Amino acid sequence: MSVRFPYFWSTQLDATQDQVDNPKDTSRLEGWIGLLFFNTFVWITVVGLDIHLFISEFQHEHSQAHVLQTAALVTVCVPAGIILLFTLMHMCSDDRPFSSGDGKEARTLPPFATALIAGGLRATTGFSYVLLLTIVIHSPSMNSGSEMLKILVAQICLKTFGTAMAMANQRYPKYYKSVQGAP
Repeated sequence: MSVRFPYFWSTQLDATQDQVDNPKDTSRLEGWIGLLFFNTFVWITVVGLDIHLFISEFQHEHSQAHVLQTAALVTVCVPAGIILLFTLMHMCSDDRPFSSGDGKEARTLPPFATALIAGGLRATTGFSYVLLLTIVIHSPSMNSGSEMLKILVAQICLKTFGTAMAMANQRYPKYYKSVQGAP
């Protein structure tokens, strides 16, 4: 039995998992690149940088920056926890409910899970924006080459990109039907 990827990991891999390998069809390779580099590695980097900022840069508990960085870290951990929870549920179930295969339609995540993922990812990006603005406004003379500022700007870029990738995986039913050519 082949591994059944939940669609919320990669809609592209889920849609192509039962296709016969065709050397001219690069959709599985593209799916793996998207899953590993443009989704998994992006979010591992985001969480790692959030933890670094929390521990190294914003450790003064009563500062605005600490509160905002705490919020950014917590709101990125909630969607990660939801993804891990539903992945565990998927792997523990015999029928692999969140992937297609054997002619069945994948079950979509419950609305609360999709809302927590979407809201958490957008919130973490928003808190990083506010943190950057707070630092720039309160420290106008800060060196623009500061490592902290560079990390915050990289965080915002990675979070924006990662959120777009994650939201693409939440549109599964339409994607799958368009790949299959169904109405």
